[in-house]
Amino acid sequence: MKTWISDRSHAVARVLIPLLLLSGTVGCQTDGAHHGGDDEHHILELRAGDVMEIQGWSRTSLVIGGNHVWMAPEIAVDEGMIAEVERTGAEGRSLVVTLDAEGTENLRRLSTAQLSRPIVVVVDDRPSSAPIMMSPLETEFRLTADHLTDEEWDDFVHRLSESTE
Repeated sequence: MKTWISDRSHAVARVLIPLLLLSGTVGCQTDGAHHGGDDEHHILELRAGDVMEIQGWSRTSLVIGGNHVWMAPEIAVDEGMIAEVERTGAEGRSLVVTLDAEGTENLRRLSTAQLSRPIVVVVDDRPSSAPIMMSPLETEFRLTADHLTDEEWDDFVHRLSESTE
């Protein structure tokens, strides 16, 4: 199934993300050591990505067009920058994530810098997907993950919502 992330303020700003939120032993890993800029665990991160090797970046197991995706060490957006998480859609299987001022500015800068290149979505310290940015994103975006069980989805939403309190 697919996951959508879109900016509600721009009708054309829709990007398909297959968000993999699976249990501990399943998921995409980097090919190196710790990939974070700090030792803090994050539920959700957005980072710059590229299909070309960049010194200091981590190679992930994600692939676009036959090339591995490389992930920046810097976290541009994380759950600490989320102002609100709202369940929407059929049976609450979609989230509208609203960022605070810092998150909005960081997402705007990241998505503008990454036009026609991937943004790596990291869930529970695992690179999970790398959508290509087709237009800049801003304050709000939508996440869905129809492939998750109800329990996995509820756990993710609960943890993400708790991080905003």
